[in-house]
Amino acid sequence: EMPPTPGSPPPDALPWPEVAQGEPGPLYGLFGEEDFLVTQGVAAFVASPAFADNPSLNVERLLAPETPPARVLESARTLPFLGRRRLVVVQETEAYTTAQLNQFLPYLEDPAPTTCLVFAGARLNASTRFAKALKARGKLQVWKRMYPRQLVPWLEGRAKLRGKSLTREAAAWLAELAPLGLGALDAELEKLALYVGQRRRITLEDVHQVVGRGRLYGIFDLTDALAAKDLARALDAFAQLEALGEPPLRVVAMVARLWRQLLEVRAVLDAGGDQAQVQRTLRLPPQATRTLTQRARRESAQQLAAALPAVLEADLALKSSPAAPRVVVERLIMRLCA
Repeated sequence: EMPPTPGSPPPDALPWPEVAQGEPGPLYGLFGEEDFLVTQGVAAFVASPAFADNPSLNVERLLAPETPPARVLESARTLPFLGRRRLVVVQETEAYTTAQLNQFLPYLEDPAPTTCLVFAGARLNASTRFAKALKARGKLQVWKRMYPRQLVPWLEGRAKLRGKSLTREAAAWLAELAPLGLGALDAELEKLALYVGQRRRITLEDVHQVVGRGRLYGIFDLTDALAAKDLARALDAFAQLEALGEPPLRVVAMVARLWRQLLEVRAVLDAGGDQAQVQRTLRLPPQATRTLTQRARRESAQQLAAALPAVLEADLALKSSPAAPRVVVERLIMRLCA
């Protein structure tokens, strides 16, 4: 959530040139299922010249679960201190109830001209009065989950920002790891750019050397093994992650994400869809689609949902139990593969 550091690639371009030019408007919305894209969008606002004067006083980032609307409105109506504009970013906006969102409606009708108020989050219910008012009075960007065919060009674009290029094979291999999130893929591209040094081209062999032995592929291997119900491979993958120092809480978080995907797949199948429909709906790469569909077909939605308490139990145990983290995660893996 911090502005890009010197030497790092700039954030993905926003559709509003006035932000980079230092003349943003008063109201914006940034929403998308990929938190990496939302974070990049927020970073573009923070980096705008409009808020370069006393940013410690004129740039404020708030979390919706911790900040009532009245507090946001108070901040939005505060005049800038020794500067032209203030930036107020409200993240995780989806945490607000409909009643809370309605408290913003009068402000959306008459926003403070010296403040740029940005609402950001994973989801926006387009049918709410808040969403309609934000779209009518401000500017809205909603990033959809990428289709598999969009991943390779996106990866190539992120490599180009670093002065590198990807072979088609390297990009396709990385695209299969997309279920772990665009942020994780971008981090691997950063490592690959450093690995190849002055060489411009990143090959499949480079990817195998850097990613294939790293944490990202280890997590992918674990979630893939869990989706396939392959206990031996899942335990081996976790052992590799533990040796690499991967935090157990992150491992459990990725397992939770996997189970949400399995439930989404099951919902598509229950509605009469097939594997092709799963890929169109979830926008997953082919290999991930096949593995998830095969697992979801073996269990009902109720059976899959029954595993969620085990994931929650492991998460709570890691945060509060004296049990060894390795034992907690291994027990969870065995329950999920049983």
